[in-house]
Amino acid sequence: MSNIPDSSRLDGCDVAIRADADIRIEISTDHQVTSPINSHLVRAAVVAAAKERGFKHGNIGVRITDDATIHRINRDHLGHDYPTDVISFDYGSADAKIEGEMVVSAETAACRATELGWPTEHELALYIVHGTLHIAGLDDLSDADRAIMRTAEQRAMISLGIEQITRFGPASTENVESDTRLPECEQESECHPKEEQA
Repeated sequence: MSNIPDSSRLDGCDVAIRADADIRIEISTDHQVTSPINSHLVRAAVVAAAKERGFKHGNIGVRITDDATIHRINRDHLGHDYPTDVISFDYGSADAKIEGEMVVSAETAACRATELGWPTEHELALYIVHGTLHIAGLDDLSDADRAIMRTAEQRAMISLGIEQITRFGPASTENVESDTRLPECEQESECHPKEEQA
C-alpha cells in the first residue's frame, strides 16, 4: 500500500461495510500513483456492487495503478495491446461468496473525470463497481448484457450516494448502442488516443 493521502469524506463507511457484508477487501496503490485515493469509497464500491449481485462474503483485491502498468497487464494476460480502465479476474465466485481481484487505472479515471466534468473519485468508483460486477458474473459483450451491466452499475453507484451517475455514467439502458462514455479500445479519447493499426 502506498503512503498516498486518503480522503475521508465517507467517515464511518468501514463500520457500515462490516455490518452489511463480510467481504475482505485488500487495496494496494502502486507507488507511481500520485493522486489521493479514497479507500473508504473503494471499499464501499466493492461491497455495493457485490451486494447488487447477491454476494455478502468473500475476498476482493483492488490494485490501483497507472496506464503504463495496466497496459502491460492487459497485453500480458488478455492479449490486448492498449491501456484500459479496469481489468478483473474472477476466481470462482459462487454461493454468496465472491472471490477475485482487479486492476484499476487511476490515471485513466483522472483523465476521463476531467473530460466529463465530475470527481475523479466517482470515476474510479465506477471502474471498481464495473470490475466487481464482472467478478460477480456480469458481462457486457452483447447489447442485452450491457443493458444489465449498466442498470447494475447505476443501482450500485446510487446506493453509494453518487446520484450523478445518471448524468455522467455510461449511457442509459434505453440507449446502449450509443454508449461511448467509457474509453474502450475501439474508442478514441484524450485519455487513450486511437492507435494506428499496422
